[in-house]
Amino acid sequence: MTTCRITVLGGDMRSVKLSDLFTKDGHSVHTFALDTGNISQRCSELSEAFAISDIIVGPIPFCVENGLYLNTPFHPEKIETSKIAELAHIYSQKLLVGGNIPYLIQKELPHCEDLLKRDDLAVLNSVPTAEGAVQIAMEELPYTLRGTKSLVCGMGRVGSTLARLLRNVGADVTVAARSSRDFAICEAEGIKHCSYSDIYDVLSEAMLIYNTVPAKIFGRELLDATRQDALIIDLASMPGGIDFEYADAHHIRTIHALSLPGKVAPMGAAMIIQKVIYNILCEKKFLI
Repeated sequence: MTTCRITVLGGDMRSVKLSDLFTKDGHSVHTFALDTGNISQRCSELSEAFAISDIIVGPIPFCVENGLYLNTPFHPEKIETSKIAELAHIYSQKLLVGGNIPYLIQKELPHCEDLLKRDDLAVLNSVPTAEGAVQIAMEELPYTLRGTKSLVCGMGRVGSTLARLLRNVGADVTVAARSSRDFAICEAEGIKHCSYSDIYDVLSEAMLIYNTVPAKIFGRELLDATRQDALIIDLASMPGGIDFEYADAHHIRTIHALSLPGKVAPMGAAMIIQKVIYNILCEKKFLI
C-alpha cells in the first residue's frame, strides 16, 4: 500500500484514534488543534498543517458555532473557518475530507470529499449510532427495553438498523415511515410499521420514541399527542426534528443525541472513518 502524508485537523476522540490508526499503517501523520493523545508530530501553525501533507482530514462535523469555527474540542483557541478557506485556496491541489464541510471551503478545493455524503460511511456508522441510542435508553429508562412500546421515526440507514436492534432486544417496536418501499422492508423484516397519518395511535402508547428524520417531525401537534412519561431521543443532525422549547415547556423528556459513534465507540468509529477514507484514496488513485 502506498504511504501518504496526512494531517489530522481538529476533531474529537475519533480523530485521536484515527491518527493512531494512520500511524500504525505507516503513513506520515501530523496533527493540528488536536492537543491530546500520543501524537508527537504536532503542527504549530495552521499553514504548516496544510503545507506539510497531501491529505487533510478534518473533523465530523467540520465546524461549530454556525460554521464560523473549526470543531476543536481539544484545542483552547478558535480556528476561523475563513482562515481554512484562505489556505484551501493557496493549497488547492490538496485532498480535504471531513464531515459537513462548509461551501466556503469546498469551493476552493477541486479535491474535497464530504464524509457525511458518503453512502459507505452512513451504512457503517448506523451500527454504533444505533447501539449508542439503545445505550442511552437503557441508562435513562427505569425499566427494561424488553416489551417496551417503542416508536422509530424514519426508515433510513440509522432508523432501519435501530429498529432491528430494538426488536432483537425484545422491544415492541413500530416504525413510522412514508414510502411503500420502507413499508415493504418493514414487512420483510417482520417489523410493525405505520404511516405518519396514523402515528397518533402509536404515540398514545409509546414510552420510548426515536427520531432519525432531519426535519421538524415533532412539532406541537405530535408533542401534544405524546405521553407525558415518554422519552424522546432525537438522532437527527442539528437543528434536530423536535420543537425542544415546546417539549421542555410541557415537561416532555427529550435528548438530542449527536455524534454518538464518537461518544460511545471512538475506536470503532475511527476504524470506520479510516476505511471510508481509504475507499476515497483508492477511488482517487492515491492508494494502489
